[in-house]
Amino acid sequence: MGLFLFLPALVLASAAPGAIAAGDAAPSIRPNVLVITIDTCRVDRIRCYGYPLARTSGVDRLAAGGVRCTNAATVAPITLPAHASILTGLYPPAHGVRDNGAYALSDSAVTLAERFKQAGYETSAFVSALVLSKLYNLTQGFDAYDDDLWEEDQPEMFMIRDRPGPKTAKLFTAWLDGWHARGQAPFFAWVHMFDPHQPFNSNPPDAYLCPTPYDAEIAQADDGVEIIVKWLEGKGLLDQTFIVLTADHGESLGEHKEKTHAIFIYDATIHVPLVWRYPPLLPAGKVYDGPVRAIDIMPTVLAAAGVAGGDQTQGENLLGALRGDVAPPESPQYCESLLSQVGFGMAPLHGVRLDGFKYIRAPRPELYDLRNDPKELDNLYDHRKDFAIQLEARLDAIMKQSDAIALDSSNKKPMDGETMEMLEALGYMASEESISAMGGMDPKDGIEIYEMLQKARGAARFGRWDICESLCRKLLERVPGHASALNMLASALMRGGRLDEAEAVCVKSLESEPRQHRVHLMMANISIRRENLDEAEARIKKVFELSPKFPEAMIRMGYIERMRGNRKAAEEWIQKAAAEDPKSPRVQASYAELFYLNGKYREALEHYRKALEVNPKIFSAIMLAGGCAQKENRFDEAETFYQQGLKLRPDSWLPPYNLACLRAAQQRYEEAFTLLKQAIDTDTGRRPLRSLMTHDKDLEPLRTDPRFTPLLNAVKQPLVFEETLD
Repeated sequence: MGLFLFLPALVLASAAPGAIAAGDAAPSIRPNVLVITIDTCRVDRIRCYGYPLARTSGVDRLAAGGVRCTNAATVAPITLPAHASILTGLYPPAHGVRDNGAYALSDSAVTLAERFKQAGYETSAFVSALVLSKLYNLTQGFDAYDDDLWEEDQPEMFMIRDRPGPKTAKLFTAWLDGWHARGQAPFFAWVHMFDPHQPFNSNPPDAYLCPTPYDAEIAQADDGVEIIVKWLEGKGLLDQTFIVLTADHGESLGEHKEKTHAIFIYDATIHVPLVWRYPPLLPAGKVYDGPVRAIDIMPTVLAAAGVAGGDQTQGENLLGALRGDVAPPESPQYCESLLSQVGFGMAPLHGVRLDGFKYIRAPRPELYDLRNDPKELDNLYDHRKDFAIQLEARLDAIMKQSDAIALDSSNKKPMDGETMEMLEALGYMASEESISAMGGMDPKDGIEIYEMLQKARGAARFGRWDICESLCRKLLERVPGHASALNMLASALMRGGRLDEAEAVCVKSLESEPRQHRVHLMMANISIRRENLDEAEARIKKVFELSPKFPEAMIRMGYIERMRGNRKAAEEWIQKAAAEDPKSPRVQASYAELFYLNGKYREALEHYRKALEVNPKIFSAIMLAGGCAQKENRFDEAETFYQQGLKLRPDSWLPPYNLACLRAAQQRYEEAFTLLKQAIDTDTGRRPLRSLMTHDKDLEPLRTDPRFTPLLNAVKQPLVFEETLD
């Protein structure tokens, strides 16, 4: 064990501890290799891990045919760093990706996909959430990297765009169809399911069998696993494919007062499921109790396929141990979370699991006996300081060794200043002043304050701006001057039409942090709402002083010039904004939305069309373009857009609902009722359909019809914000 920690040159020679009896010679038949990651999946919510209420037949089937690990740990309770470790075999301090959004994997990294591509494999990745988009450079080595999520629903506030696991699985099997038709090289693929991540609003066919919404999310991800397994089985390729299934991290679900994940590194989020299946090399139905780390996946998979490169990772080839040929190595399992620091100004957390214990480095250190205290409720640090000091030394050695082999340091800092400030504005990254306000406190002391901010975000997502305001004010009483709370308070006041109060809060935020260009932009938006275009322009000029290439500010300038009648100047601003990201339809869509929100439907329609020229699958743009056309009484155009949306997203309630409104406006009431029923049947309860049906002016002629009330009563109860201020 000492060699692993103190001789860095030997750490990267990982073949020996897990070498199989026949050595690491290339197999006579090269296997296909598939890595499946399920986001935010607790190990104790899967049937094969002892949770009888789980609906996880896909995962259970893989475990029954392979090796199930009971002691697997991720490196961080955060999606991007965890996946970077899976794909590189390096700990976060070595690969440099320490949080979501603000980091990208260095070009100098050598990924699992690159190893397989060099060995002649076809490679592909299919991810289900924006947090793993191409922007973050996990694409290295992949022939195909599908992160196109534009046809999905517009994400709720403070959420990110994602798609259901079964849909991602079907896209992958469509790729497999093409691969199979080519019939040449084996494949390496990574498929990511995001479903168990909040918000919990999945609706699998048998959701009624799931005890909680979180379990329904896992069940929906498992449906995606089933789709893939059945395709492989149908082609006779299941036993020719080395499959690894794991989670990037778990979910706290209220343990230690953390509702979700990313702050703490307790086992609720660090202990993860991990299953290996490949009948030619691995036994069926085996339970492996030895420690396994996310960084061990790469060297083990490469060894199974006879591909070189596993010895260039920090992980170990566990193939022999999984087979039972050698004893499990007692490897220390490192974990960290920097979100507590970069997201809120609290102290960072680093930890190590070893021999049934976990040590957590924090302002008030922690030591837990995981065998006798799996929920980590009894901190033994004061009683076993000598042992804790030994584990602290092991932790320190891992971090120093990681630093010694770290990839180039350019990605150890946020990707750019504008990205950093965007994350600050959303509350995902603390500004210098906010960090100072929190004083680097222990996350155990700061979690209630953090969760208060999370509650405020949740209230905002549900449109409960009154609760959002109250929570922000309460937080500011405890941490005066916290920029994220001030900026969210300003947003709440602005949403409520209290522009003068919102402006005053922005001014207060800028007094402590004058370089917040997004707050200056918020003040420009207030001026636009007041139709004071000259004041708005002056405020946008301040934004440009701080961030000269900020597209959102250019979009506002385009709007201002258009409202002044300067069409040419407006187009020049929009072209300038689009040049910052020429392959994305975001600029035109955002420009269109600005007109839409201000009731300028003709202009909004024009720019939704331009956005759809860049990407014809933007579902939200299609539906809003139809709405603009309907507002302008261009019913044929509205019909075309709505039908396009229906074809693109037959699973969504929105196209039939909008078509019902259109039919009502056309006085085609029978068709309107049929379409309303279709919308209700498709609705998952995620959106307030009942409220829309009750108040939508387009449906007014239908409300007096005796058929309307039974339809209204059939609408699923919408999700509600149930948090209290206590």
